Amino acid sequence: MFLRDSFSCSHSAKGGSGFRLITARGEIRARNVIVATNGYTGNLTPWLRRRVIPIGSYVIVTEPLPPELMKRLMPKGRVVSDSRRVIYYYRPTPDGRRILFGGRVSVSETDPRISGPKLAAELTRIFPELAGKRITHSWCGFVAYTFDELMHVGQYDGLYYAMGYCGSGVAMASYCGMRVGQQLLGLKEGRTAFDDLSFQTRPLYTGNPWFLAPSLVYYKLRDALPI
Repeated sequence: MFLRDSFSCSHSAKGGSGFRLITARGEIRARNVIVATNGYTGNLTPWLRRRVIPIGSYVIVTEPLPPELMKRLMPKGRVVSDSRRVIYYYRPTPDGRRILFGGRVSVSETDPRISGPKLAAELTRIFPELAGKRITHSWCGFVAYTFDELMHVGQYDGLYYAMGYCGSGVAMASYCGMRVGQQLLGLKEGRTAFDDLSFQTRPLYTGNPWFLAPSLVYYKLRDALPI
């Protein structure tokens, strides 16, 4: 087995005993293919692209904080998420010295240099003690939601797939990746509760979430009102 990373696939074709993949570094022939692109599912797999909704997730990290401050702000050292429709989430970094804080601060996708200060303002609204503390990192990436809010594992047209973790990919992508690999090998251990569920899409949806901005405006309004 050979593993190659960091190059793109521009075309795939099913035929004979497997698949023919055209990449930036040449052609690959594979008996089986697993699509695990989640929030980055593109035109190469249009059937899957119509079934996942890419949503930008924005994150910042503070400078190292004094141990006594960390203990006061995060006494249990756990991941925290609020209960709003447009949520914020935060946790200590693995070394216990910083706070990682994420959420959605714009109805449209934006640049981490723009989202960073806005997230910092929300962070200090929740933790006023952090006013004046530096933000050392700001980044963004795409998660993938589905129309039924469930992750999906299965096969379509000979392709195996695992995706649609709805914001829980850190835990569930590893689990589903292992299971779909076991399924490819024909192992019964690969079965999951998410296998071959009806993978829903919607009319007029091709993978570009044109409805995301108005939906976020609506949910933010719901969060602001006592309903």
